[in-house]
Amino acid sequence: MSNNTKTVTVVVSLVLVIIISGVLTLFYLNRSCEKLQKAVDSAGLLIQAKQWDSAEKLLDAFATDWDRTKPGWAILLDHFEIDNIDNSYIKTRKYVECKDYPSALAELEALKAYIKHIPKKESFSLENIM
Repeated sequence: MSNNTKTVTVVVSLVLVIIISGVLTLFYLNRSCEKLQKAVDSAGLLIQAKQWDSAEKLLDAFATDWDRTKPGWAILLDHFEIDNIDNSYIKTRKYVECKDYPSALAELEALKAYIKHIPKKESFSLENIM
């Protein structure tokens, strides 16, 4: 093998590794966001029905899932995004404990938006490249 062939092989291999790792990262982020979002959506329905105890239990389950997800996201994402989700969860939890209907729904929508934002921000798109 000539030096040019070796160089091309190494470059192509590195590009493939970058592309495959990017695709796997996006798959992981999308899957974990969907899981978190389902819990938030379900909690929203319970809050709308004013089933506060059930909403608290579901938010506890969300917290458990979030605590498992957070370390993986910390490697891949800006910590500002993670802090937004943490802060929004804490506020939502307190509003539900206090049975503050409008504030709980509003903060839950903010939490939902923070979670939805992650895959969009990390996806391969012209907007994210520029």
